[in-house]
Amino acid sequence: MWSRREFLATLGVASANAILFACGGQSTGVRRASSVDPEIHIWLKDAVSVLTGAGFDQPHALAVSRRRTTAAIDVLGAGVARGRCDGVVLSVREKSGVRREQVTNDLSRNGVLAAVKLLAGNAKAKSVDFGAPPTPMIAPKPDPDVLSDGQMLARVDAMTSRDKGLSSRIVYAAAVLDIDDARVWSVAPGRVQEQRLVRVRRSITRVAWHGSRPFVSEAAHAWTGGIDDQDLTDDEIIATRENALALLTPETFENGERAFMLDPAVAAALIDAGVRTLLTSDAQRNPEVARRFAAGSKAFSERVTLVDDPTVAGAYGGMLFDDAGVIATPTTLVDHGQIVGRVERSQRAGHVGPIEILPSHLRLGAGTAAAESMLDNGLILEGHTSTLIDPSSDRFVIQVARAREQLRGRRTGRMFADIELVGQHSQLFGALGNLSKETRSIGIRDEVGGQPRHRSIETPWLLGTGVLRQRRRPT
Repeated sequence: MWSRREFLATLGVASANAILFACGGQSTGVRRASSVDPEIHIWLKDAVSVLTGAGFDQPHALAVSRRRTTAAIDVLGAGVARGRCDGVVLSVREKSGVRREQVTNDLSRNGVLAAVKLLAGNAKAKSVDFGAPPTPMIAPKPDPDVLSDGQMLARVDAMTSRDKGLSSRIVYAAAVLDIDDARVWSVAPGRVQEQRLVRVRRSITRVAWHGSRPFVSEAAHAWTGGIDDQDLTDDEIIATRENALALLTPETFENGERAFMLDPAVAAALIDAGVRTLLTSDAQRNPEVARRFAAGSKAFSERVTLVDDPTVAGAYGGMLFDDAGVIATPTTLVDHGQIVGRVERSQRAGHVGPIEILPSHLRLGAGTAAAESMLDNGLILEGHTSTLIDPSSDRFVIQVARAREQLRGRRTGRMFADIELVGQHSQLFGALGNLSKETRSIGIRDEVGGQPRHRSIETPWLLGTGVLRQRRRPT
């Protein structure tokens, strides 16, 4: 007998981590409203006052109370899991310019005081002006805190029940509702801020067996807001099943340069990797990156306008302020092909990890063409698998699950599995053939040290040319 973990690992299901988290959890029945102490911001102000009294510059207190709830139904059963993570990060700058931090998972008055003492010893508090009180956090409706396991699973079952055509060739099927609910407080001289970020992801997965290998298809929506704000459409659910069942073309195609169209999930992965490795203040410390992607350089096609905008309503990577307490505002990175800015937004995995410079919600400006009419002859690349990019040369390899052949503007029915697109990031975005007028928002959740990082990319379909090859499978 295989365990579920072994089964999912063998299939290589993209959402296996979320499913394992859910199905390994314990049912807790009705969930009571979370008790968040209303005096948290007072404890943090006291901490900043003591750190100021100790003579430190730029004292900052960041606190988070984060709850994750995941409900899943798959062919092996159903489950709901709940987890909680609290934390406080105190950061200061010494007179010498060295930054120091103290982190604790004890979000209580005594826990905060203990962390302050480790940084400031027995220093006395100094009077600090914190400005106006923060705007109270507003809970979404329905509040995920008070939903029972049954109410969570009912929402997942509603997705599952809309697929009426499961085939005997489908060897694995799953539906997942994942909620990451973070309450964040940021306190520094002159400001006290609060925000509540309820990040929701709904997804379905279908796996069909093709010969000696599984073929995975997944559809997902991710956003910030109420848990019922978005849902998968019937067409998306049906397409997920049909993509898994579609017959693969047995022969290979000749590797080489071809015209292609990237669907938004593939385009989003390429944009995300490119911005994180080429267009952040951290990336610009690499001399090769700074030389080739300096502000003012015309590095991309005039069709490309790219903005990092955390203020977009409902964006999975959106926020009111970053983990350094800086108010969220849009930053234009590329304006009609010219580099005009860089990402300088400070974020921490789970709001408690080491500080990183990361994008929040990237928006690539749309074109004017209909996606279905852009590609005459070439391959439509779908189902992102992985992306590698070398910052020094900006060469990349992006792997996709499938490529559909198109001739004279019509699909031939031929579909190839395990395709790689290789090239240089600047060349691909410097010679884009077109961008669609339709766009989609793709949410990304990954983890560092067990803590989540959330971001999103809104992008159209992209038309281009590049080297395509079928991935060599191990023998």
